[in-house]
Amino acid sequence: MGEQTTLIYQNVDDSSYSGAAILYQGHSFVALNTHQSLRNRYFSAAHELWHLCITSDLLGTSADILRDQAKRTGFDTERAADHFAAAILMPQNAIRLSWHKLVRESDDDGQLKRAVIRIANVAAVPYVAVARRLSELGLLDNPKIVKLTEKKWQDFLATTDFPLSPLDQPVIFEKFAAFAHLTDDLVEKGQLSLMEAANLMTNVEPERAKQYLVQHRQSADLDDD
Repeated sequence: MGEQTTLIYQNVDDSSYSGAAILYQGHSFVALNTHQSLRNRYFSAAHELWHLCITSDLLGTSADILRDQAKRTGFDTERAADHFAAAILMPQNAIRLSWHKLVRESDDDGQLKRAVIRIANVAAVPYVAVARRLSELGLLDNPKIVKLTEKKWQDFLATTDFPLSPLDQPVIFEKFAAFAHLTDDLVEKGQLSLMEAANLMTNVEPERAKQYLVQHRQSADLDDD
């Protein structure tokens, strides 16, 4: 996705915001919230890819079929995006093989939940996404497990011997590489001062903003000498 669209990494302290897909003047952008856990961020990236696919030419002529489907009355675009992400990150054949191997026709709630967790860790996706995918494929017929929230999954994990997963933690950073490269170019051409560049980068890439400030101070010190 990074080769055909511009990625923007944001740090937004809002559990309800995962990201967004934007098409502007023929250019596609995807914003991802790094305040979310890694597994949620990975799933969000695939989710936003769906939105790009039906608003751009990423899939070529196949996009026309998707757009026609999306225009139907009652079509749930967000649910379709989740289904698309699940299909990409959890291919049907791989999920079926893994599930049958882990469960072996058991209907024990504890074993079923542990199987969901193992698949979620391998696929690097949210636990709720795995349970929903298994339900859609007719593999998990247990409403209580399918309806568990991510918080309930965390509560269950706390009662097991599973080690803490780094996938459940956020890797917080902010990055807008395309904008940063443009800013660098303007500074090199003398069209932006170091202070102006620092101000532009403050809410986009704070670390880069600090670098500009250091360069500005060093430049000021040399001028004083």
